[in-house]
Amino acid sequence: MLDKMLVKDCIKLNLNAKNKIEVIDELVDVLYNAGRLNDKDEFRKTILNREEQSSTGLEEGIAIPHARSEKIEEIVVTVGLVENKIDFNSPDGEGVNLILLVGAPKGKNREYLSLVSELMRTFRNKKLREAVTCASNYQELLEAIAELK
Repeated sequence: MLDKMLVKDCIKLNLNAKNKIEVIDELVDVLYNAGRLNDKDEFRKTILNREEQSSTGLEEGIAIPHARSEKIEEIVVTVGLVENKIDFNSPDGEGVNLILLVGAPKGKNREYLSLVSELMRTFRNKKLREAVTCASNYQELLEAIAELK
């Protein structure tokens, strides 16, 4: 599912962010600039509110900030990489360098939860995580994800 949802304009392999809020801001901008969001300010607030409820930092250097919003018309995904790990309050206490931001319309609960679950399962694979975090361009990242099939 992820390989079908990712488009080049929604991937940023070299985020400039220095903290969690800057990561979210930058990835929301990526989605907005790609024409995938109508209201970036509302979506940013929704993601930050969700993040306040509980951190979306996982173990092994991954975070999947996600939220549902009435201002989104279809499920959106963006991928970002940072060179220096960022604190996302992950359970293992480690910073993250791979961030997958997901948004969905309020009416697509099943698809949204399915995608977030798939992302969590998929990125438990150490080989895939390493291939993705080492990708130097969009094509390498897609090839790494396609290897799962």
